Amino acid sequence: MHMINTALILLIITQVKGIYSDSDVVDCNADLSDEELSYAIKLQTLDKYFFLIIPIIAFILTLIIMLSFIIYPKTWKMPGDIIFFISFCEALLCIHWLSTSIYFMINEISPLSDELFCQLNSVVSIFAGTGDVTYNLIFCLYVRITLKEQFLARKKLPLILHSIALFTMISVTLIAKFFHYNGLSLFGTCSLKYNPGFNFAGLVLVFINTFMSVYTMLYIKKAVPENQRYLNLIGKVTRYYSQYITAQFFIQLTQAISYILVGLNCTKFQKGWLLIFITIENSAKLCTPFVLSILRLRDPTIKRQILLIWKQFSSKSSIGISLLPEEQNLVVIAKTLLLDKVNTIVYSIQQIFQQDDYTENNSKVNYLFLKKYKINNQIIHNESQQTLEQDEKITQEEINEESQFIIPPEQDLDIELRLMASTMIIYAPKVFLKLRKKDCKVNNYSDSFNPIANQEQINSFTGPDGGKGGAFFFFTFDNKLLIKTISEQELLVIKKNLGSYFFHLSRNESLISPIYGIFKFVLQNGQESQIFIVMRNALQIPSSNVIRTYDLKGSEYQRKVLKQYDLKKDLTKTTLKDIDFKEEEGKLFIPENIKDLLKDNLIKDSKFFSELNLMDYSLLIIKMNWSTFSQNNLQMDINNQYQISKLFNSQLSCIPSIKEKGVYYHIAIIDYLQEWNAEKKIEQVTKKAINVKIDLDTSAQSPSEYAKRFIEKVVNTII
Repeated sequence: MHMINTALILLIITQVKGIYSDSDVVDCNADLSDEELSYAIKLQTLDKYFFLIIPIIAFILTLIIMLSFIIYPKTWKMPGDIIFFISFCEALLCIHWLSTSIYFMINEISPLSDELFCQLNSVVSIFAGTGDVTYNLIFCLYVRITLKEQFLARKKLPLILHSIALFTMISVTLIAKFFHYNGLSLFGTCSLKYNPGFNFAGLVLVFINTFMSVYTMLYIKKAVPENQRYLNLIGKVTRYYSQYITAQFFIQLTQAISYILVGLNCTKFQKGWLLIFITIENSAKLCTPFVLSILRLRDPTIKRQILLIWKQFSSKSSIGISLLPEEQNLVVIAKTLLLDKVNTIVYSIQQIFQQDDYTENNSKVNYLFLKKYKINNQIIHNESQQTLEQDEKITQEEINEESQFIIPPEQDLDIELRLMASTMIIYAPKVFLKLRKKDCKVNNYSDSFNPIANQEQINSFTGPDGGKGGAFFFFTFDNKLLIKTISEQELLVIKKNLGSYFFHLSRNESLISPIYGIFKFVLQNGQESQIFIVMRNALQIPSSNVIRTYDLKGSEYQRKVLKQYDLKKDLTKTTLKDIDFKEEEGKLFIPENIKDLLKDNLIKDSKFFSELNLMDYSLLIIKMNWSTFSQNNLQMDINNQYQISKLFNSQLSCIPSIKEKGVYYHIAIIDYLQEWNAEKKIEQVTKKAINVKIDLDTSAQSPSEYAKRFIEKVVNTII
């Protein structure tokens, strides 16, 4: 076998010597002028025809891919837009190569580096080539973000990634132009000039690209559970990416090796037969849009789009297009993963809450509940459910306690749920049990998190809705409780102040939206962990009964959402701010006997936050139409305030309007886990500097100033 390969190589070399001669080798050590280089560098015979034929075919392929995304704009969102721009860059490269071939055939000589054609052509080549490499790396980055950070809303991610790509493409092009690195290259094209100092730059680029591509492929395999359903789901996608990455690797490796050999030949060897590597290099370049576009057409999403286009043109009708099965692709995998994670979290929370000693229904899967208490870094197993004391006493040990709820890889449950092997870490379980017990008359925690009842919510869940800081929110089917992700820093804030927080909620009729549990969801494969809290939802009834929602901080800087034309729109799903409340509502129209009590407790809450060095909290006011709700719930009497108040943990959480019959104000303080730190101080200074106003009333203020402003401009103004 080795002898055959050797014979083939010798045969190729023998044939090459008849095409390439030593006189065609450019001497890179000689100080040649642009005119001399123009005569010395020739587009090789094979290259000339390759550049004339292959780019046309490759351009058509890239055009088909781009057209499929234009015709089906829904697929334009990531990663479709990334694939679109990769194809766009490769289409520009096809134009660059085709124009090079045509120029050489017409003039029978290479262009001068400084002439307009070569300068424009080199700019297109560098810009598009940089974009091709950059967007391939960005695609790998996007895959990792999509599969790993599914509980974070990243509405600006497309803008950020495309900005990075555009900045890189423009920067590299401008640097090449400014330092005169662009012009006629040894390969007969106008691009980056050959620089002997960068012989191994190609290999470095190949290494980076290949490493990221292989890492991405392995990450896809590792990020999903090891069960047959997921193996079937990712099988086709993994096979496609394996082929794509392998082809990309060999194309780039061929380019890198050829680049090095061509450079060494012009500086040292001066052998005519080594000029074949110019042809090999140029052929590898052409393979980038040609071969990779053919493989890209096998991408499940693109393949489906092409089939839809073909079906539409062939039948001259759109009938039956929707009947084509949806292909398995990265987006489908990511969505399935997210829904399974939410399923697992909801189920785990229900099982944990079923352990509460005041819950009548016992858990059907107690064997899944492994309880451990972590005290002073020591693990103490507790096999029995201890009876909790009914008083308000909590200890530091209770604050530091941690317990676990484990979902094993193989479930033996009598319910059909897609659960992922994971561990739920429960922080301060006894403390939050007491807080849950305090409100157990208005909350049935286990029922709210019934996984079967929540299936419609879960299946319609599309991902994080971009709440404050990009937090993930999930509302239970009865709208009574919610799940919200928090950061490690926010977890530290809660744990540090948990004792004070517990006593404040226990001893006051607080408007603070209570936290009923803190958890950390950890996948068994270790690819993801996420901290979240379970809180009381201010709504308590379906969101379809919302009239207006206001988020008040006391600031007027950038605290207006409504514009004049917005008044004609449906604002039930829009969160309005301070200036909007001032213009639309003015104040709360509530009974006189409630005003002082509401004001006193809001003042207590704001002073409490000031003592804990917390700021940036908001007063959430939701106007709810209980008349509409009562029409759909015949047992509900809107004139019976006591009946309505039984749904809330405080009479101040739901107050009737004396101005609008059947309207109630749902009130709660939210987003109260932000400490006054260096980041907030920088935010305050930056906004003042940008607006050139030292007394700018920004949201970011010290806790004492924030509380003072909150009392003056929110509490005393609206009540």
